Amino acid sequence: MSLFKKSKIDKAKTIQNVREFFEDDFKHYLNLANKHLSDISSPTLDDNGIAVHDGLNHQDERMTVNIDAQNVVRAVDHTISSCSYPSNIILYLYFIQKISNDNISKRLGYQNTRFHEIKNDALVEFAERFDFWRQEDNTDIEDLRSFEDSETVSEK
Repeated sequence: MSLFKKSKIDKAKTIQNVREFFEDDFKHYLNLANKHLSDISSPTLDDNGIAVHDGLNHQDERMTVNIDAQNVVRAVDHTISSCSYPSNIILYLYFIQKISNDNISKRLGYQNTRFHEIKNDALVEFAERFDFWRQEDNTDIEDLRSFEDSETVSEK
């Protein structure tokens, strides 16, 4: 007998979570990691998890926070890169390059209504892929996905 959790994603709440993450939290993680938006999707991300050593003796707690912030930035970079087209383009242009929705929709050739549908799909895809990369990149950040309901199903 194996047990698994079967849940339906709450798209509206998941979209809200991703937007809030980028609007409220991501800038904070960038600052703690001593990174900039321009570091996303560039080879300047430091793979060893420590970007700068200033010669000072830092507290373990502070280093842990900074390393986790660097891992969050790395997970965001990996997540955007792993998203399908056009999700990856929309996410990168909107959240990293700070290009307006209108300019992105024109650039990609979508009408506004269709663009917003595709952008919402991109936000959900980001949350789903981010779950993998936040674990892969060893960060303590919470899952951005929300679920409508949960039920345990047993397979006999």
